Amino acid sequence: MTALLLVAVISTAASVHLIWERTAARNVEKIVASLDAQSADTVRSELTSTLAVVAGTAEIIRSILFQGTIKADDEVKREFLFLSLLREQPAIGWIGFGFPDGRFFGSHAAAGGKIEMVEIGPGTPGKPRPLRRDVYQPIPGDVMFEQRIHGETAYVALGAPWYRRGMAAHEPVWTVVDVLPNGFEPSIVVSKRVELYGRYQGVVMVAVSFANLSERLRGLRLSGHGRAFVLGGGDKVLAASDGPGGVMPAHLGDFPQDDALAAAAHEAISATKEHEFRTQVDGGDVGKVFVSSFMLPFEQWRLLTAIPRSAFSGEIDRNTQRVLLAVGGLVVLAAATAVLFSNLLFARPIRALAGQLREIERFSLDQVRHVPTFLAELNDFSEALKRMAAGLSAFAKYMPLDVVRPLVAGGFEPAPGGKLVEVTVMFADLPGFTELTERLGPDVQPHLTNFLTLAVEAIHSEGGTVDKFIGDAVMAIWNAPTAVPDHAHRACRAAAAIRAAMHALPAVSPDHGDIRVRIGVNTGTAIVGNVGSIERLSYTAIGDTVNIASRLVGVAKEYGVEIVLSDMTVAHAGGRLLSRPLGVANLRGKAVPVTVHTLSP
Repeated sequence: MTALLLVAVISTAASVHLIWERTAARNVEKIVASLDAQSADTVRSELTSTLAVVAGTAEIIRSILFQGTIKADDEVKREFLFLSLLREQPAIGWIGFGFPDGRFFGSHAAAGGKIEMVEIGPGTPGKPRPLRRDVYQPIPGDVMFEQRIHGETAYVALGAPWYRRGMAAHEPVWTVVDVLPNGFEPSIVVSKRVELYGRYQGVVMVAVSFANLSERLRGLRLSGHGRAFVLGGGDKVLAASDGPGGVMPAHLGDFPQDDALAAAAHEAISATKEHEFRTQVDGGDVGKVFVSSFMLPFEQWRLLTAIPRSAFSGEIDRNTQRVLLAVGGLVVLAAATAVLFSNLLFARPIRALAGQLREIERFSLDQVRHVPTFLAELNDFSEALKRMAAGLSAFAKYMPLDVVRPLVAGGFEPAPGGKLVEVTVMFADLPGFTELTERLGPDVQPHLTNFLTLAVEAIHSEGGTVDKFIGDAVMAIWNAPTAVPDHAHRACRAAAAIRAAMHALPAVSPDHGDIRVRIGVNTGTAIVGNVGSIERLSYTAIGDTVNIASRLVGVAKEYGVEIVLSDMTVAHAGGRLLSRPLGVANLRGKAVPVTVHTLSP
């Protein structure tokens, strides 16, 4: 009904809007293309200038060393030279020199505006080299020494790609590296071979980190809303003017799907085989995007800019939107009654029912309520959801919800398999249950129910998961499927709670007055996951850790105690337990005896 009413009004509004939009688009298209070219050329010029400064700085150092004005081994003069050049060029991250014997000396622009003078000395093969770092704090017109740090490093200049390439070439070479003397620092490095009187002295290097390069691109504020990318081979991203935060994606196609400009740039280079081009692509929510590609004179790099059309034609687009809003007001006024009617009769009840479905999806079955509506079909649907929730509640008693909820919420397909997890496993059973069954017959059921109820309550209160019931015994695990940091301590507290609760009940018979329960607790690594066949699965833990926990129940009977803890459980509990050692027990199926303890009352 709303659609029929809107068709007549929207057709008129669309006609007015299209006439205005097409007229405005024809008038600004050429102007926008020209402004895009100017913005892209500005970024290209800035980037080329930055890398030219890097190459020029390397040539200055090489010339000074080549002329012998400063010798590479002159520590004071070379430190002054490197420090001065680094302070004058904020774009540079490293200025360094690698010696033929593996030594390295360099200046590094550290965080907080500080400058580090890093020296790696000679070393012995197979052993770390000595490292010295002098930290300087810049002050107006000078720098002030702050501290000296001594250490060791595995970094050897001889093995660095920039050193090997620079040593083998007589021209400056550019190298993309991930590791520099201070660790992981993806950068572009220009390196040059240095000779003095025809004798090889080493390799000088100047580096710009990709993070610094991205920061400089970001400082250009490309047309207010544009983006610039420096690409290596293919769509490999080296730097970007505005990253998504955190680690820079390795490829242009790895940017988030909601990053419209990155998606537009990726679409453009995928559709265009040329290295240099200017094209226009659809940017989705941001509208048309102008994408330009330029080759850079560095290792086949290229600069890619993506600028939305709205960055240049924002005012015109805003005026177009004002016209659209004015006409749209008529549509809103004409359709208000129909929309209100549809909302009350359809949309609101459906939203409420969708909320009930989400509660079922999360297995929050106690939150599902009947939602009365005016429409009989939706009312019947709500009642069906309530009945579904009741049926699922009954089903939930047969399987731990801690296992079911992650499967449903994550949309996982249950399948056989598991993983190694450190867990604490508990087995607890009623002593003498077989004799009680023979003596009491069906009347033993209330005693078993009381025991299992108390055990489940204690396990759940300490964050454990009831794995299964085995006759008169219950098996529980901690730290799976939900992580529990102090799982060993919690399992022991649950065991003590079960013991206390059983002693609070009247004894079933005089023979069971002192020993009301037998519990074994063990901590270790087990395979936890779905065990079974394709048709039927059981979430459980298996392995030696589980077997030992089961055997400890028998050890409790041998020693005449109610709770037996393995040595691993006591160690993981971190000394927070009041326990006493029982000695060493030989377990069936175990070649090595196990040290056991009991939990003091």
